[in-house]
Amino acid sequence: SRPLQGYVIADFANVIAGPACGRMFAELGATVYKLGPGIPQHGPMVMMVWQAELHQGKKSMILDAKKPAARDVIRKVVEACDVVLLNKMDNQLASLGLNRETLDVVNRKAILLQLKSHQGEKYTQKSNWNGYDPALQGKTGLMTRFGPHDPDVVAVQGASAGTPNFHGVASCVDYLTGYMATWAGLAALYSRDQRASVHGDWAVTSLAVCASLTQLTLQKKEPPPSAVGCHATGQSPYNRVYKVAGGKYIYGQAPESCNLDALIAALSIMEVEHALSYFNSEFGALAVPVHTVKEIAALGSDGTSKTANFKKKDSGMGWKVETWEPTWFCLDGEPLSCAGAPTFSGADAPMILSELGYTQGQILGLKQSRAIVPTNWHKWAGETEAQPLKLFYSDELSTDGLE
Repeated sequence: SRPLQGYVIADFANVIAGPACGRMFAELGATVYKLGPGIPQHGPMVMMVWQAELHQGKKSMILDAKKPAARDVIRKVVEACDVVLLNKMDNQLASLGLNRETLDVVNRKAILLQLKSHQGEKYTQKSNWNGYDPALQGKTGLMTRFGPHDPDVVAVQGASAGTPNFHGVASCVDYLTGYMATWAGLAALYSRDQRASVHGDWAVTSLAVCASLTQLTLQKKEPPPSAVGCHATGQSPYNRVYKVAGGKYIYGQAPESCNLDALIAALSIMEVEHALSYFNSEFGALAVPVHTVKEIAALGSDGTSKTANFKKKDSGMGWKVETWEPTWFCLDGEPLSCAGAPTFSGADAPMILSELGYTQGQILGLKQSRAIVPTNWHKWAGETEAQPLKLFYSDELSTDGLE
């Protein structure tokens, strides 16, 4: 059994940080209803391909929220859930009817779990700014830290002397924000249940907070030249990665009293195991091997590791994916597996509606009216041709002839 079985999450989030948070709730056993927008808000890479990872364990439904019948469905989901998860700004929460004030009327016990861009500990005029992972990489110094640098120039001019560069388009910032949001949501649920409270909290984290956390060790002073740039080696000339024979690397913490040039020369001709034992015998210090991304991928693909392996999955819809299998959670020494194969966007709508108490006739009516949008914004299983969705116009405008 999983610890959150019986809890329900309404996941209105998109892109990576918010959906990653929803996926982790699913891994912990919660029922996660992924509620997608009537019009795709990003390109196919974000809205479909990335969901091979981020839809795992979720049940997906797409709604045209301009239509009253779709808004009724959203209200029923919110009434049934324990957590409302969104990556929206404050004014968007109000316009969607998903702010704390509205939840207090519709479902007072629900936790409002909000991921933002710039919110910090104190609310400021910048707290409602929007933004993405790359923007916060730039603002917090991650791009400067990871861009190309000349160590000699950096030693004189500081870290800003380099050329800023992405630490990945979707970097550690997005995923760390998803993890922090999960932690915030779990803390809020635990607090509510321990207090036996009928009133849910409003929990918030942001990309800015998490990007700053990645830079935490470099906040007090300018980072050393060895810690910046695409060829960074470590926090000091001695605590660093060292190159050994065969193009391999180890990480070790050598004493500052040692002859660094002689150590580098000696390690460069040693195999990994010899270099590790040398560190232990020479300095009484522990050293560890460093694996490249390709080596880690190979370790995760041979099926022998419990904590690092990929698995091919098929939800039965013809969408075969290969994704990371162990989750970020380990209970009683055993890593949890992912809760289930990802399904196509919107494909679970009939199942969700049935769980919410809709009859088969009502479900058919919602599908025919396109208040519930077809799978992948295209067509339902069994339809021979896709019907036009007319998503840009509300029923009211259409009725009044105001398209």
